[in-house]
Amino acid sequence: MYTALDTEFNQAYDFPDEHMQSDPACRFEIIQIGAVRLNSDMEEIDRFSTFIKPQIYKRMHPYVSKITGITESALKDAPYFDEAYEKFKEFVGDSKIYCVWGNSDIRALYRNLGYHGIINGSVTAEYIDVQHLTQKYLKYGKGRSVGLKNAVELLGIEMNIPFHDALSDALYTAQVFKKVFECSDGIRIFNSKNIPKRDESRSEKKDNKK
Repeated sequence: MYTALDTEFNQAYDFPDEHMQSDPACRFEIIQIGAVRLNSDMEEIDRFSTFIKPQIYKRMHPYVSKITGITESALKDAPYFDEAYEKFKEFVGDSKIYCVWGNSDIRALYRNLGYHGIINGSVTAEYIDVQHLTQKYLKYGKGRSVGLKNAVELLGIEMNIPFHDALSDALYTAQVFKKVFECSDGIRIFNSKNIPKRDESRSEKKDNKK
């Protein structure tokens, strides 16, 4: 079974009244997780979505807010990352193979896991790069890439929900995957061993300034 996964994330921004410094250990803080579980016949069996209350970049980057529609008030009462991830793990269950658009969501997920101390050392994840399969299916030449929205349009998939929402993009990724599965060239492995570790001394300095 598979889990189509998408995330939305926030990042540092220099506001006129506040300089937000980017943390190298987690430049992109996840603020929403969306996922769709598929069985071996590519049929949807469940879906998951949660907002996440930010702990690193507590003010929304204006551009992120503009394209996602996510506001600070929408995140105010959301669970923190560790709690949200526990719910996500329960949802995933034995659907251990992620279907993702590119690998940025997998990288962001494991960077956030490392930052919050949920994983340590070398942890691997199995995933299928649906963007790569789509480019093979559409016979894109080397060096050309296709975005999710363009892929949905080119494959004749109905666009009835907005993009740049984690659950919506996970649903679109799942639908694209069904169309291009025949081009599958195997499962990829993501290894977390090269993810930067959180600088605890820097975190303590931040905490002391609060």
